[in-house]
Amino acid sequence: MMNLGHIRNLDRRKNALVAAASTIALFASAGAAHAQDAASDASADTASTGLGDIVVTAQRRTESINSVPIAISAIDAESITEQNVTGIDDVFNDMPNVSFVSQGSRDRKEISIRGISNQLDAYRASRQQAYAFYIDEYNVAVGTSNPEILDIDRIEVLRGPQGTYFGRNSVGGAINITTKKPNDEWFAEVGGGYSSFDTRKVHGIINVPVVEGLLAVRASGELRATDGNIKNINEIGGGSDGTFKTGRITARVTPNDRLTWDTTYSYSTGKQNGFVGVPSGFNTATWASLYYGEDAGFVADEDGIGFYPENDDEVNFNRATSVGTEFEYVSSRLEYEFDDMTLTAVAGTLDNHIYNEGDVDGGSVDAFYEYRNINRSSTSGELRLQSNGPRAIEWSIGANVGQDKGDLSALTYNGTENPIGMDAGSEITAAISNVTNDYWAVFGQATWNATDSLKLIVGGRYSWEKTHFEGIRRSAGVLTDTNDRSATFDDFSPRFTVSYEPMDLGMFYATVSKGFKAGGVQNTSLENLDNQYKPETLWNYELGWKGDFFDRRLRVNAAAFYMDWKDVQQYIQFQYLDDDGLLRSATAISNASSATSKGVELSVEGLVTDQLRIGGDVGYLDAKYDDYANALIDGTTVDATGMRLVNSPKWSLNAHAEYRRDIKDGMEGFARAEWMYRSGQLTSSYAYLYKTWPFITKGYDVTNLRAGVSTDRWDLTVYVENLFKADYFNSSYEQAFYSGVQIEPSVRTFGVDVRFRFGAY
Repeated sequence: MMNLGHIRNLDRRKNALVAAASTIALFASAGAAHAQDAASDASADTASTGLGDIVVTAQRRTESINSVPIAISAIDAESITEQNVTGIDDVFNDMPNVSFVSQGSRDRKEISIRGISNQLDAYRASRQQAYAFYIDEYNVAVGTSNPEILDIDRIEVLRGPQGTYFGRNSVGGAINITTKKPNDEWFAEVGGGYSSFDTRKVHGIINVPVVEGLLAVRASGELRATDGNIKNINEIGGGSDGTFKTGRITARVTPNDRLTWDTTYSYSTGKQNGFVGVPSGFNTATWASLYYGEDAGFVADEDGIGFYPENDDEVNFNRATSVGTEFEYVSSRLEYEFDDMTLTAVAGTLDNHIYNEGDVDGGSVDAFYEYRNINRSSTSGELRLQSNGPRAIEWSIGANVGQDKGDLSALTYNGTENPIGMDAGSEITAAISNVTNDYWAVFGQATWNATDSLKLIVGGRYSWEKTHFEGIRRSAGVLTDTNDRSATFDDFSPRFTVSYEPMDLGMFYATVSKGFKAGGVQNTSLENLDNQYKPETLWNYELGWKGDFFDRRLRVNAAAFYMDWKDVQQYIQFQYLDDDGLLRSATAISNASSATSKGVELSVEGLVTDQLRIGGDVGYLDAKYDDYANALIDGTTVDATGMRLVNSPKWSLNAHAEYRRDIKDGMEGFARAEWMYRSGQLTSSYAYLYKTWPFITKGYDVTNLRAGVSTDRWDLTVYVENLFKADYFNSSYEQAFYSGVQIEPSVRTFGVDVRFRFGAY
């Protein structure tokens, strides 16, 4: 029943690569033509200049990616379209040592960069992230980790601490998204797509030059709906369909050549009925005891559907369940360019609403149900002044200030068949809380261009933060806990970099940098836990090399790193029956003493001919706890020292090949094959106690194929993702599930996208 064969054998991989090569060969057989660079913001002809330059703003300046001494992966607008990118998780599959896993719904996505991830509950009132997340230089990390992607110009993922420019809690790295901006050309685009599971989407984009040279407006919107890949066999429990909407409008004011002022309003909402997982059959301690009178293990009832992998698409929920999100923000960015320096001001406010309601036992028995609401808001502003152009010393200074707020209401109730003998509809547990975080910081960086080849960079950020928590907890209507706590934290995080560019050998760099994530206060009272938990600190030591060779037909990026992570914040959650027979829920945060993450990354891109482009990435990661002797897992203390970090596969590999050619005048076609491999990993901290599937998985590989035709006025793309229907999962999550811990099974998807453009393009 427990088939662990999730890793493809060599013959299967060989077949994938042969199929990919055959697709490209068939497409190429008609002849050769000029190539287009699919990863460049530049419009240079690749036939004469090789690989185009990739422009990034990782240091809040427009720079070539190969001149920035930071490990960066970037994807541009054309590649976003061709690769059917609809969320950040689609991007991460092509990046070394980066993972993105779901925990049951779109709002519960966890990012891991070099093994550094957020080990905290996604459903806390306020949640410190382990990475920075910016859209057009505005920090949205408190509101979302997986925004809908539409009308995007570029996505950058920076690996390693990025505190100087990206600030709060960028311990593991930063995600930097740049949207397309209004301009003085009329433009419109409409498009749509259809894919497996009756997934439909339509979108529209329009750019209007309201007053030429002064005011332009750009708006975009998308509607996406799906029936979902999970079927509920219970007629009264509802389906797993979902609807997602997103829209954005930006106005750009340019009264003169020096001043640019952008103001953006963005709104998105989504509703997913049901969860997107299937049962594993493994019950953790409390639920094994309550439902079956057994110890933790594979003791669950098959409940008419069975367990994964035999069951990869059915659930038996007897009560309708829905998970919803609402996310909106307003941001404004003003830039004024003096002769020798540029002043930039960014300010914004966001609101995020998340709700879960319905079945929480995940079975045909009516045991428990819940109503959970979270409201989060954030207001922040940043002022930055930096030098213009190349000079002996380039500099940047700035300050920011902000406030985050959050409130939580989490209520669970007894159903008609609850196993603890309580009245139907009576309250089991309740947690009601609100959190306020106030913060400010100052930062700066200076680059000394000692010679034409040698640069010395020094930067740093001083940050201050205060958190205040108020909350109560009830069990069976009885008040069991009240808290009113505050804590203050401050930190200075420096960065030191040396870069050297010898003639024709690329750029070598060495970096030492510190990352910091503020601590906080507990939202409950537990024995042996302090009222507050400590901040995380991380020291990163990194060597890197970047370069273009053979007339820019070969691009190589490599990095080696060692990260020393202290006081790692760990989420604790378990349920138990107290001496009065009341079901209690315990949640808190503890600090693991230390962990290390070390590894290497290699990215290669090559223009084999003017039509054929190939590339790939290799990531090796060794991320483990050095000292975690008192890990509290499912109510049991275990020694997790030496165990791997969650969501940190040892190997992450990917490869792609793309062929382009002119079909006739004004019409171009392409074929693209992609292959991705992730080695085995831990899907949950439960692995430290139970050391078994589904908390420990084996590796898997996935092959995707895409082909399309485009002109100046329209595009048509067809694709298949997970061509060979590889069976795998990379996450597991647990509530009061009757049939055990849930996992999200992989699927194969066929689809087609089309878009039409009007006006300037």
